[in-house]
Order: sequence, then structure tokens, then C-alpha cells
Amino acid sequence: MLQFTKEVDYGLQLVITLAKGSRGDLLSLRTFSKDTGISFLFLQRIAKKLKDANIIEATKGAQGGYMLKKNPLKITLKEIIEALEGDYAIIHCLRGKCGCKREKKCESRKVFKKINTHLTDYLEKTKLADFV
Repeated sequence: MLQFTKEVDYGLQLVITLAKGSRGDLLSLRTFSKDTGISFLFLQRIAKKLKDANIIEATKGAQGGYMLKKNPLKITLKEIIEALEGDYAIIHCLRGKCGCKREKKCESRKVFKKINTHLTDYLEKTKLADFV
């Protein structure tokens, strides 16, 4: 079965929570960690990746926290997933050069490529705002 990592799950929880807040509201990772039971250290790693991908931004200080950097209408699920996991593909050979001797003749690759295309299209069309 197709599966996303806990990192994607928790990252989505974080950005959805940020999207539900008022524009300019800051969210403390420590508070979010306590409210959700997600490890604070794991959330810090997730937040760094989302920050590096320009999806969220941080304000330092006692009153600091995180907020979305862009409008939820402009953030796609694909963008969030790839910020956390790298280029998305349902199997490794679709992420780049396969290296398999049977690449051109591989029957299952054709099936996976079609599934991957449909899923990628969905992830590109689906916006964070669809879940707020």
C-alpha cells in the first residue's frame, strides 16, 4: 500500500494548524508539541525543512514562533511532501535514472509510472487551503 512517512503526517498537521490560524499569528513549536504529543525535537527538524523550502517562517524571541510564509491557496501538497522527503515518486526508479537492466522493458514500471503521474497531478492540484 502507498504510505507517507510520519514526517509528512506531522508536517501536514503543522502546516494545517498554521493555515487555520489568523494571518500573522505565531505558533510555538513547544506548545504544538504538547498539544499533539509529537516530539519537540522531531518537530524542530520538520520545521527546519519546511522553512528551508519557504513554506513557513520563524520569528525568534520570547514571543516568537512559526507562521506560513505563503497563502494556503498557493501551497500544494506536493510542495509540502517534497520539502520533507525530496522528489516524490512512488518507487525509487521513477525518481531519476533507474539503473535497472530491464528499465525499457519493465512491465511493472509502466504501471507505476501511470499511477505516479495521476498521484503527482493530484498532489500538484491540491492546495493546503483545501483542508482549512
